[in-house]
Amino acid sequence: MIRNLNAMLRSFGVSIRGPLELESGSIGILCLIWVNPGISQNDLAENLAMKKSAIAKLTKSLEAQGFIERQRVPGDRRMNAITLTSEGHQMVANIRAISVPMNDQIMDGIPPEERDVFFRVLEKVHASLASRVSLNAS
Repeated sequence: MIRNLNAMLRSFGVSIRGPLELESGSIGILCLIWVNPGISQNDLAENLAMKKSAIAKLTKSLEAQGFIERQRVPGDRRMNAITLTSEGHQMVANIRAISVPMNDQIMDGIPPEERDVFFRVLEKVHASLASRVSLNAS
């Protein structure tokens, strides 16, 4: 069932990315930086369940497009704090303008209390799997 949901939701991602000319994975990165300004690349990888090499490639691209900026963390020369630029904030606003109505459409007909239960269970499944799996181990 999860595989089927993933396949069906993929077309929604394409319909958001396409008009905004974003690469796959960029939406998640931009939105996570939006809610966590100053997040590190390692934390992005962990939170998005993506390989560090994929995050590095995407953040480099997003920086080149002017959506994010990386700043060295004082006291740790290896770590960068990533924040959105004004263009990045505008892109997140554009993403949300498309995705919020789309999410409402996906959840149409599901009562709020059932949505709450769904997301609580999904968070528990995620936490359980996250404690057992590491995509960045190698």
